[in-house]
Amino acid sequence: MAGEQRPPRKPSFGPNGTQAQRLAEMRSAAVHPAPGAVPDDAAEVERHRPRFPDPCPVVMLGVYGKNLVFLDRLHQIVMEPPRGCGKGELALWFGDKYLIQYYPQYPKGWKPDDPPPEDFHQGKVQMALIADCHAKGIFNPEGKVLGRGAHRPQADEEALVLHMGSQVLLANLPDARGKRTGGVEYDSSGMVKIAGKETFFPADASLPPPADKAATREEAEEVLALFGTWNWGDPKAAPLLLFGWMAQAYICGALDWRAHVWLPGPTSCGKSTLQKIMRALHDEWVLTTADPTEAWIRQKLQNDTLPVSIDEAEAHDNPERLAAIMNLVKKSSSGDVIGRGGVDHKSKDFTARSCFLLSSVIHATLRGEDRNRIALLDLRPLPDNPEPLEMELAKWRSTGRRFHRKMIEAWPRFDRTLAAYKRAIGAQRFESRWQDTYGTLLACADLLLYDYAPDDEVLEAIAPEPGMSRVHEAVAAILPLMTRGRSEARTDVERVIPVLMSYTIPGAHGHAPEPIGTWIERAMTVSPMMNDDAPKDDGINYAARDRLKTYGLRVLELQPKQGGGEGITEARAGDEGWKHGYLAVAYPTNKGITEIFNRSDWQGDGYLQSLRKLTGTISGKKVRFGGKNSENALLVPLSALMEDEG
Repeated sequence: MAGEQRPPRKPSFGPNGTQAQRLAEMRSAAVHPAPGAVPDDAAEVERHRPRFPDPCPVVMLGVYGKNLVFLDRLHQIVMEPPRGCGKGELALWFGDKYLIQYYPQYPKGWKPDDPPPEDFHQGKVQMALIADCHAKGIFNPEGKVLGRGAHRPQADEEALVLHMGSQVLLANLPDARGKRTGGVEYDSSGMVKIAGKETFFPADASLPPPADKAATREEAEEVLALFGTWNWGDPKAAPLLLFGWMAQAYICGALDWRAHVWLPGPTSCGKSTLQKIMRALHDEWVLTTADPTEAWIRQKLQNDTLPVSIDEAEAHDNPERLAAIMNLVKKSSSGDVIGRGGVDHKSKDFTARSCFLLSSVIHATLRGEDRNRIALLDLRPLPDNPEPLEMELAKWRSTGRRFHRKMIEAWPRFDRTLAAYKRAIGAQRFESRWQDTYGTLLACADLLLYDYAPDDEVLEAIAPEPGMSRVHEAVAAILPLMTRGRSEARTDVERVIPVLMSYTIPGAHGHAPEPIGTWIERAMTVSPMMNDDAPKDDGINYAARDRLKTYGLRVLELQPKQGGGEGITEARAGDEGWKHGYLAVAYPTNKGITEIFNRSDWQGDGYLQSLRKLTGTISGKKVRFGGKNSENALLVPLSALMEDEG
């Protein structure tokens, strides 16, 4: 019937059970994967059924994107898509004898009593390669594949690994009882297990191995004395720090922090000769060049952690190119990951772990953050008739291999030695970056010059060498150089003010251009003179102030307003104005101010970021620089722009 109310319909759960029973059945039902889903243990199942019989000359690593990743029979890492697995490539990677033995290609009509086949079945090998790589799962080689040079493995950071191309040297591994004796073991390149973790050292061109016998203290002192024969600006500090760089270069990839050295000096001061000796001491373990680009260095090193020697790194030749190299040098100190895009529209990571030795007539302009990473060791002209230097490059190559061995054997005490030098530098009130850079150079020099850590208790018993006294003597020797470096290491705030104050603007009425600092001083100076450019009766030079406004600058003061808040007035001239006034600096929407900082380190809004760090600055004030509209501005105390001489 119309309008009749029906009772709500009860849910039906089938004839065989109640609602509770049906829910229980749903909970206990087996879970089935969605169509196309891969069980979590699929790769594990396939891993137990490799297609390639043992012993297989190729080590499968996995799949990354569309590429198969594996180590070939020469232990080189290969990333190749399946379509690139041609017959020649397969023979190159596996060796044709292995493939013919297990994947023979039988000619048509072949019989068992016929000669064995002399070819392999490409299709079967290709499918087996795909299956075995897929069974290993996803493998991204970035960060897992370590190139030639020294490394500190993540699985055991007390150990030292030296990848020599075809061999891997492992030092300071624990023995069966867990004790570290500083011993050395060798393994083939490729996959190496360290503390049970697989680490990959793909084969590459072989580098000369360290000598079997370590260098003596006398040999180290001989090279240190040799470096001292140059005419240095800092004759005590420079030879020791250069010697420390030489020692550091043998193990730079294993360090947490890498220090760099720049040798600036005029022509005929021996820079190139020093570079030749340094290259002989490191032989093929150093990447040498005279006119590189940043991209060339990255692509040449790839995963290698070798030191880099750059002669004639002149700042005026190509400033943009050198600036890019300097960025790479800075990133190398801490071992930062540098990301770059590839032509295939895929990102590529590069970890910079090299220490750099640069030489030039004039060094590049160093920012504050660069200055505490690079030791500047000034060279002066040699005498008119210097005694000829016996290069003896073959001797230095042999000595260098013994130095390499000494650095490996001394590795167990490096962290302890570094801590001693960093404490001594910190006691002189130098910040952590100065401790890292100069402490690393001195600690590495210490490893070659001595046999015990400076705070080793053995020294107290037998005293074969000086203890902490040698640390304090070394720090005292380099203290003047560090002090001068710190005074030159101006922060971005200290550097932005001279850029602003020295920018020249055209003079009025045909006068010569003058720096902004001169115009500000004129705008703040009281003068009774009366002419076109002179002040009015209030002593203010309005013509100078109007000139500044065209460049997004204005001198002003803040005065309390009735009802609260602060209003903007013209800055008083004279001492009171300098004391209480501000320089209003327009935001980058102002064309005049952008002209000042264009093509500098502070283009865009960079100048605002640096100026904001000055004590007493006020952000976001509305200021009129001319015309009717106000603009956002940063107010900088005029007193912060005044710098004492001397």
